[in-house]
Amino acid sequence: MSHLLYLRSFLSVYRHNSISRAADALHLTQPAVSRHIKVLESRVGCKLFERLPRGLAATPAANELERQVGSHLDALEAVVGISGGKNEGLAGTIHVGSTSGFTKLLLSGLEPLPKYGIRLDLRSAPPPSLVKALADQELDLAVTPARIPHKAIDYDLLYEGPLILVCAPRWRERLPKSAAPKGLPLIEIQGPMPALASFWRAAFGSNPDLPSAIVPDYQAAADAAVAGTGLAVVPECLCTDMLQTGQLISQNIRAKSQVSIYVARCKATLAVDRVRITHQLLAEAARGW
Repeated sequence: MSHLLYLRSFLSVYRHNSISRAADALHLTQPAVSRHIKVLESRVGCKLFERLPRGLAATPAANELERQVGSHLDALEAVVGISGGKNEGLAGTIHVGSTSGFTKLLLSGLEPLPKYGIRLDLRSAPPPSLVKALADQELDLAVTPARIPHKAIDYDLLYEGPLILVCAPRWRERLPKSAAPKGLPLIEIQGPMPALASFWRAAFGSNPDLPSAIVPDYQAAADAAVAGTGLAVVPECLCTDMLQTGQLISQNIRAKSQVSIYVARCKATLAVDRVRITHQLLAEAARGW
C-alpha cells in the first residue's frame, strides 16, 4: 500500500505548492515527502513539479494525475476520518450559492456530499449578490455564468458549451430546419444579456420577434418550452435529458453562441476540506454536463 502514501504526499505538495507545508500538513518530515515524490516520479515516468524561486509549480503531468486520483483519495480520507470521528475539516455545512437556473445541475453533482458527512446549504441569488456573499464569507462557493472581477475571489471554469434553440414536439411541423422560425411564440430570459436576442443575431443575422413570455432564468425557459409555451434558447447541458426523452426537440443549427459556468470562491478557502471536496465534486460533475 506504499503507493497510497506516495499519492497522499503528492496531493499535499500539489495543493500547498510546497514540500515544507505539505510535510507539516501530513505530520511527516520534508525528506520523507521529497522521497515520496521522487519515487512517484520514477513510477509514472515523468517530472511532477518544477522548482520556483518560491515554492513549486505543477507540471501538466501533475495536473492530470491530480485529476485522476484526487477525488478518490479524498473519499478514502473522508471515510477514515468520519469513522474515527477525527475529520473536523469535513464536519459541518457547505454554503453554496447559484443562480437558480443551474440548481438542478448542482444538486445532481453534489449528491455524494452526505457520504463525506457534509450538509449542503444551497442558496439562489443574482451573480453580483453571489460575489458579495463570497467576499463577506457568507458563502463558501458560488456557481455563476458571470465572471465578475473581485480581488478576494478566484474563478475556475466549470463548463463551456453551446446554447441551443428548443421547443416542445407540438411545434415540430412549423420549425424550419435551418432558417429563422416565423410566427412561433418565443421565450426570453430576464437579465442584462437576453439569450434569445443574442442567439438569434448569431444564428440568423436578424433580431427575433418580441417574446411571448419572459421568465427568470434558463431552467424556467426550458420548463416553459417543455410545457409548449414557445421556443427557448437554453444551455445544452440543461436539457440533455429532455431531448433524449423527447420532451424537447432542437432545431438543427449551431450558432456561435455559448454559455460559460464558473465556480467562484474566496482565495483562502480551498484549504478547508469540505470546500475543497465540494469544489472537486462540482468539477467532476461538470465533465459530464
